[in-house]
Amino acid sequence: MQPLFSERDLRLIEALEYRPELEPAFDEIKACLIWEDERPVGLTPAGYESLCDLWIVRSYIHRGVPCAEWGIDPASGYFQEVWDRAQAHPIGWPGFRRMQISEKDRAYLERCLKESGD
Repeated sequence: MQPLFSERDLRLIEALEYRPELEPAFDEIKACLIWEDERPVGLTPAGYESLCDLWIVRSYIHRGVPCAEWGIDPASGYFQEVWDRAQAHPIGWPGFRRMQISEKDRAYLERCLKESGD
């Protein structure tokens, strides 16, 4: 299975430092929480797209959505493939340290989703 990120993008991602004190921001387009320490500067367009996919998948996980229901067309298996590729080639991305979120962050996510109509 091909890695999700190029070596160059992987170096940028793994250079990020996890900062547990940070507060998340809500990305309305992707309907997910993103913390500032998860955003590397200088990713290739393909690398940024893959990172966006990870944020989206993580949001499904945060919301308890079964993988069979991930995406607009779950039957395509696209987001499941993204997740499988990320798991097959583990990376040191701070976002993986936030697979479980605090009650405060969960309440923020739910409020934002409600406000955005998602």
